[in-house]
Amino acid sequence: MLASSFLSALALAGPPGSIGAGAPTKYAIEQLTVPPQLAKLGIQRARTVNGPFAVPGMVANDTSDDNGMGTFQELASLPCFDCYITGFSFGIHYVDANGSVSAGEANVNTGIYLHHAVLINMNRTDATCPLTSGGSFQRMFGAGNERGYADLSLNGTKRAGYYVGKEDIIALVAEIMNMQMGPARKVVVTSTWDYVTAEVTNTQPEGMFAAAVPVWLDIDGNCGSYTNGSEVAVPANATVFSYSMPAPWSPDAGKDGALRKYNVLLSASHLHDGGLQLDISKNGTIVCEGVANYGETPAYISEVPGEDMPGMPGMSMGSTELTHISSIHMCSGVGATSSDDHWSVTAHYNLTAHPGLETINGNAKPIMGIGIMFLVETY
Repeated sequence: MLASSFLSALALAGPPGSIGAGAPTKYAIEQLTVPPQLAKLGIQRARTVNGPFAVPGMVANDTSDDNGMGTFQELASLPCFDCYITGFSFGIHYVDANGSVSAGEANVNTGIYLHHAVLINMNRTDATCPLTSGGSFQRMFGAGNERGYADLSLNGTKRAGYYVGKEDIIALVAEIMNMQMGPARKVVVTSTWDYVTAEVTNTQPEGMFAAAVPVWLDIDGNCGSYTNGSEVAVPANATVFSYSMPAPWSPDAGKDGALRKYNVLLSASHLHDGGLQLDISKNGTIVCEGVANYGETPAYISEVPGEDMPGMPGMSMGSTELTHISSIHMCSGVGATSSDDHWSVTAHYNLTAHPGLETINGNAKPIMGIGIMFLVETY
């Protein structure tokens, strides 16, 4: 995701301080059933829709990394303002000629791959990259084709969430790949939100929820999203390799460097195909192993042409199945931290065990390694 995508999203927001508003959409917000352990906290669940987006088809003679890729940005459709978002997840669905959204998700088994989607709060400052060109904004949540569900309430055991203010403006930036040749295909990005309104929390004897701060740790550096799309080149002639964050990050200290304490509620990881795991470390000790799982359901298994018949170039011996990342382990209740601690991530890849994304002529596409943590300050 390049800086231009973020700046385009910033342009959507209008002047700073303008009243928050969700994306104009013809798709109604769908209220979903929430589990009892969340409902007891006043948490609701809703699904919103952004799009439709036309994802271009691949072109036979295009050897670039972006062949078949579409980058889209618009204001996110939100379920609430003045509320705490306690859970996030993304999905992709096809859209028919009438604009109706398909029931089943679009995934690699039908040739659609969510490279990544990111929610951006245009009215906040980012924890790990506070200085950005063109404006100040905060990466709020992100995921790739693993499409994991991040639960900041830890299954209803923590009164915490990401606070969306009355004037906040949230943008969605999505990069989606069409893995098939031919015309563009229309899809929508769905967002499932768990949330509780501040009005509800004010009536509860336990009081307000704690406001969680997202922290973005990236092998491409603190500001990789804004400068290089968080993409790192695969080392030449290497199939097994690791990349670490160039420099560690520490939580904010108090006035005059006073110690500040935090609790890490949750950590989530993002890797590309070929990734084995993302290690999240505090002071050099691994505290979360984001292990990637492959092909757990048919939706995450695609078919690719097999090897050519001997002496018959271009004549495949048939298709072969290729598994893709279907989930990455998240760590809940990671524990205490402070402004004296140093955090980092290391991404481990093995392109022999799990083939990575490639250009049409077989060159390795860049990879990613991102950890997202959610912190609440403790007193």
